[in-house]
Amino acid sequence: MHAVILVGGGHAHIQCLKQLCEESIPDTRFVLVSSNRYQYYSGMFSGFTEGLYKEEDIRIDLDKLSLKAGVQFIEATVTELDPENKRIVLDKGEALFYSIISFDIGSGTNHGFRPSSAVRTVKPNYTFPGTIKELRDSPSPVIVGGGAAGVEISLSILARKRRLGQTGQVTLISSSRLLPGAPKGASVRLEDLCRSKGLQIFVDEEVEKIEDQIIRTSNRSIKHSGVLLLTGPASSPLFRKSGMSCTEEGYLLVQSTLQSESHPEIFGAGDCVTLSTYPELAKNGVYAVRQGPVLLENIKRTLTKRELTTFEPQKRFLSILSTGGKEAMLLYDRFYFQGKSPWKLKNRIDRSFMKKYT
Repeated sequence: MHAVILVGGGHAHIQCLKQLCEESIPDTRFVLVSSNRYQYYSGMFSGFTEGLYKEEDIRIDLDKLSLKAGVQFIEATVTELDPENKRIVLDKGEALFYSIISFDIGSGTNHGFRPSSAVRTVKPNYTFPGTIKELRDSPSPVIVGGGAAGVEISLSILARKRRLGQTGQVTLISSSRLLPGAPKGASVRLEDLCRSKGLQIFVDEEVEKIEDQIIRTSNRSIKHSGVLLLTGPASSPLFRKSGMSCTEEGYLLVQSTLQSESHPEIFGAGDCVTLSTYPELAKNGVYAVRQGPVLLENIKRTLTKRELTTFEPQKRFLSILSTGGKEAMLLYDRFYFQGKSPWKLKNRIDRSFMKKYT
């Protein structure tokens, strides 16, 4: 019997589990290994931060979904990958052997600051609820990172403080303009919106040092009650340590089939991989969701020695950025629009997505 191990409960793997609820693969045993029983959906992090969603609204129970799919679930972290012997080792010392293995473990947070009780991240994502509950009620939180996540969390904390009548200043620091990948007009509109809502923002400033109560940038010192780093992705050290073919940054390098460049029995999807055919592709959950069906299909084809299919990322996709107070900014290619209706659409899309897995 073939043994297929899925490591991580990311978007692509939960899509695989969903499909396995509806079909079975002969002579194959599937195992899901994840560091936590729950996979939290980052698309609803801003709504949870603002207090619009409860914790159970934003998480998928991997144990229950695996049971329904006929997949064994193991709550553990992979500490060692031995591709030559087709073996992984878990943090509790247990070793598992595989015929095929797939990784969808997400990414870490890219920063160079020393660990501190004042410095927080949202990775791994199951730590998010506890982290944000503590930070959002502190008097003067600072968020570092001007991408979509940084803007959303900053405005959501601010909206919650306003609704609850809490005092204090929320600050956002970005090393570039806000949303650097978006049209410049959208960045300018968003910056104006942030200021009009009362968010203190500093753009084009590098954070140089974080102390217990002070954060120092290239231009100023800011008092804080906690710092949340949303500064872009960082790769897992697992792949490089195991001798896999990786990018310079340490991401698992995969072909358009989602198959490892160096080991054909190893697959990968989501933020932990880089496609060799699209090396500049952003680490975005939109792509990971669409990788799921390709991933499962190619696992099946590998088991039966058939030609594999390929994943082709879409050139354009809809993005909706929460801006607090049940408002959002919709972006599609060069078009953008901010208001109440984009948030209603986002809420409907996010709840519909979660309903498929819960």
